[in-house]
Amino acid sequence: MNTDELLSYAIRHFGKNSISEVNDNPNLVTFSSPITKNWFALLNLDPKNKSLNINCGDFAATIKDLPGFSASSLIKEAKWVEVSLGLSNQKIKKALEYAFKIALVSNKRPNPEKLIYIPDTIQNGEERVYQEQELNFKNWKRSSNILRKEEKSTEEKINLNFEDTQLVPKEIKKMIESYQYSLPGSVRREQNFYLQGKLMALYEDHYEEKQTFLRYYPTYHDLTVGQARTYFTWRTKIRQNIYEKISDSYAYIYLYELLNGIGIKDPEEGLDKLITFNKNYAQKFSPEIGAYLERWIRDYIVFYNINKANDTFFVKEKDNDKKYERLLSPDQFSRHEVAGSLMKLSNYKISNCPLYKKNIEKFEHLLVLIWHKILDLRNDGFDFFNSYIAYKNQMTVQLFSAAVFNHQLEPKTTSYEIDQIRKYFYDEEKNTWYCESYWGLTGQKSIMGNFLHEVDREIRLRFNLGRNLKPRKIEKHYLRAIRDGIKEYQIEEQKSKQPKIEFNLAQLSTIRADAAGTRDSLLTEEELQAEQEENKQIEEAGVDDEQENYGLSSEETTTITLLLKGKDLNKYLKGQHLMAAVIIDNINEKLFDEFGDNVIEFINDIPTVVEDYQEDLEDMFLKGTN
Repeated sequence: MNTDELLSYAIRHFGKNSISEVNDNPNLVTFSSPITKNWFALLNLDPKNKSLNINCGDFAATIKDLPGFSASSLIKEAKWVEVSLGLSNQKIKKALEYAFKIALVSNKRPNPEKLIYIPDTIQNGEERVYQEQELNFKNWKRSSNILRKEEKSTEEKINLNFEDTQLVPKEIKKMIESYQYSLPGSVRREQNFYLQGKLMALYEDHYEEKQTFLRYYPTYHDLTVGQARTYFTWRTKIRQNIYEKISDSYAYIYLYELLNGIGIKDPEEGLDKLITFNKNYAQKFSPEIGAYLERWIRDYIVFYNINKANDTFFVKEKDNDKKYERLLSPDQFSRHEVAGSLMKLSNYKISNCPLYKKNIEKFEHLLVLIWHKILDLRNDGFDFFNSYIAYKNQMTVQLFSAAVFNHQLEPKTTSYEIDQIRKYFYDEEKNTWYCESYWGLTGQKSIMGNFLHEVDREIRLRFNLGRNLKPRKIEKHYLRAIRDGIKEYQIEEQKSKQPKIEFNLAQLSTIRADAAGTRDSLLTEEELQAEQEENKQIEEAGVDDEQENYGLSSEETTTITLLLKGKDLNKYLKGQHLMAAVIIDNINEKLFDEFGDNVIEFINDIPTVVEDYQEDLEDMFLKGTN
């Protein structure tokens, strides 16, 4: 609550005349009772040190240990406490109202007059000079009626708070007496709760009455005897699996016990009890407790190093981490998973993309190729993920926040791993827990929306699909990566459409032998003589075995040699039972590294050496031949 809201509320609620400035310091504003004129609050408006101090009367010693309250910094009296302006508006208003009520009932106003006793001036016949002296009220006897009235009032108060004190169980009495006021204020509440809880861990009660109880961050010390007996009776039933609705403050005390390891054999039993209570009580009677309990269970698992429940209670955290893990290591996941993570992090409706509507699998394939290009830019110093999606950091975390927990307890581990991304660490020297993970950046969905919009726009443009979109702001190197990804996808698509021809090379020699035998049986004597002459010419066109072949087989080397010499290639190919298209493709593929291009092409279905490479090929394959 800011100071303007606070003053506005005070004027409306307590009256304008109750608010006034301190004469010698305009930064100080007092809130006073309209009846007694006693201050009940003091507000410091100094911009460098804004603070609110209130008079809580005898209750100050207890309230100043609560979260958001501390010792007064403006008025050094035991009844004054300081209230943090960071508390909720409701809590600050309640604190002011409480202080206001105390000011109203406090009608003791300071009396500036000095009471004196004047004795007779003549005693025993002698005149004495009068000497001023104060009256001594300590030896005065009160009226018996007043005394009886006060005694009756005290008895009523005892009966109201503690009922019949003669029936206080000895265990509860011992618990009350065990409270250590000597502990430091910063840890007094939590440590006393832990010590008293251990003392009462096995206690059972069967109290017939039921008293209500309402308190923030409740502890045993806040209970009257009747409330304590109500609580322990209810706890006895809970341990017998009997769940009855009761004031939430009692339920919080029970949960604080489990978090501190009170009343359990080991942490695993404590976890089971927390889970059971959440199911049988919180979810049925108090969803607000359930919200706190789910977070405390996760803290409990970390603090007490319980691995078996990791998958059950960190589902949201793991799902969130998995999105980032897929984007950081896309090769370890399917295209569908990577594309899904990209789309979940964006506010752009990519389902309207024409390619997405036409073929989701192809769209996901293309999107993942683009994302790989985006990741490759990290080598050039452009890290899209860390700049716009999430960054890795260790954040300070407070386990069991908003619970009464004894932080002097030693954790069962100093490190706890949730998954590959999220890990908890404990610094023993600083007594502090840290959580290391990837934390989403502000504007993440908007920036990812722009990214996917540009992916959609470029897809429409490059594939001539749908209407054109207006460009959105995106850095040029990321836009170039999108285009490179689309280009790579188009190349893959073209290759996939080319027919694939498979040969069983193991059977090729057999087929050739069979074909040769059949052919020879059909040839005449003149045809055989002509073939022998052709083979002689082929042998003359052959290449020396010592000549470099550049990875070509003997058939491929002979083929290119015949082409370079202008000999008839068809006769050779037929004689060797080879297909021109296949052997020419093999030659082009093997010589591609040398020339970066095809060296033989088909012109009117006739294989021809490309003119630009004729001379180089002659140097490579005809050097040293006739």
